[in-house]
Amino acid sequence: MRQKEITPVELNGENIQEGSGKKTLLSIDDAFEIRDIIQRALSGETYHVMVCGDCVEALALLERGISPDLILLDLMLPKMSGLDFLKLIRDRYSHLKTVVISARGDVETVVEALQLGALDYIHKPFSIDELKIAVDKAISQKEMTEELERLKRQKVFTEDYSILYASREMANIMEMVSKVAQTDVPVLVTGDSGVGKEAVAREIHRRSHRSGGPFLKINCAALPASLLESELFGYNKGAFTGAVQSKPSKFENASGGTIFLDEIGDLAPSIQAKFLHVLQDGSFNRLGSNKTIQADARVLVATNHDLEKAVDKGTFRADLFFRLNVVHLNVPPLKDRPVDISLLAGHFLASYNKRYSKDLELSQSEMDRLVRHPWPGNVRELQNTLRRYAVLGILQLDGKGSELQGELPDAAAASGDLPLPGLPDRADVEQGDLHHADTEIIPLKAVARKAAMKAEKKAIWAALEATKWNKAKAARLLQVSYKALLYKMKDCGLGSAARKEEN
Repeated sequence: MRQKEITPVELNGENIQEGSGKKTLLSIDDAFEIRDIIQRALSGETYHVMVCGDCVEALALLERGISPDLILLDLMLPKMSGLDFLKLIRDRYSHLKTVVISARGDVETVVEALQLGALDYIHKPFSIDELKIAVDKAISQKEMTEELERLKRQKVFTEDYSILYASREMANIMEMVSKVAQTDVPVLVTGDSGVGKEAVAREIHRRSHRSGGPFLKINCAALPASLLESELFGYNKGAFTGAVQSKPSKFENASGGTIFLDEIGDLAPSIQAKFLHVLQDGSFNRLGSNKTIQADARVLVATNHDLEKAVDKGTFRADLFFRLNVVHLNVPPLKDRPVDISLLAGHFLASYNKRYSKDLELSQSEMDRLVRHPWPGNVRELQNTLRRYAVLGILQLDGKGSELQGELPDAAAASGDLPLPGLPDRADVEQGDLHHADTEIIPLKAVARKAAMKAEKKAIWAALEATKWNKAKAARLLQVSYKALLYKMKDCGLGSAARKEEN
């Protein structure tokens, strides 16, 4: 029996209402049983599901204005193949996102589908859980991409100021940012060097009622105490030798806006008292003047020091600390939020590709290296790493050989026990046989790359054998995404073996 055609105004017996909150899925499969399974499994409070028996029917829906949030596409279809459909929507409906579903075991075909823009691949037969996980993941990825594009259009991101995150840790920080932005209370932002404390401060300013005013930054560690005092509070003509004319204070220049004191932990004790007076009374005097000036600037401060320890040591005033610590935001280091690393890396690389007219991409193995790196310099280090990669084409994570070691599997890189192709084993070296080894001299980086591929091929083969060539299970066993496994299989020359197993 042929599936009843679902029109643009009717979906599973319901009228499509704008603002219902449901996501629309379009399943394209010539097998009624598959369409029925997908429709029954995914229809509900989260998704509306539309079905078509071939790509021609699907194109008719698209031409009538239906724009599904996700298309579930079979690759082997009558009238028009799934690959041809992907090529067509890439050119005509580039905003549409697709997950391909097929029983075909041709790895090269699946890789081609992914290269044409498919977000993921599901192998028939699949479980309901596998289907739901793949769809939820694809929808989440689509929404994240759309949000990033929206923020880019709003020009939220610049080279030195980026608030881009997917982690729960940063989501909590940004939730607090939204709350404190509506007030004028001082905010203390802490965290390791390079985590983005200034970016958080700028975001507080951007979301506040003072966003139309200036945002002035002062680095307390960059200036000697005397110069910092004159910059912060200003001076009148003749206040000291060389003061040939009056200079307004940073508080005056920031009137109606925000003043951000970075490295507040390095503020000299002589200035701490005057700064405390501004926080308490909202007023100050320029150097060389008895005239009281009212300050109308929101105060935000940041430090990578432990101010409580500084208070205990007597290097930071306790009363000033309590005044500043009304709201405390601690930005976590990048190593504690690895989900943000790939997001930031993609953003920075896209930015530098545009700036330097490059078209570089990060492979899965390169992205894995970035995620594994501890990033002691945090976001700043990641940004500089991607800038260097865009300029030089070299992904070097530090100056101590991590570029080489990053190419090796973790265990092998740590132990050094992995035999390298073209070189004698450790036993040969220990026996002093290097002088007569007929070894071709090749660059160490190439040696490492060959060794890594050999080890990866062995691990992938073992995982596939252990799972009876169920690639979805093998991917989970190897702790990589399904898409990454397919690329790795192709790189390691395992595509033909996969086809043989499928037949």
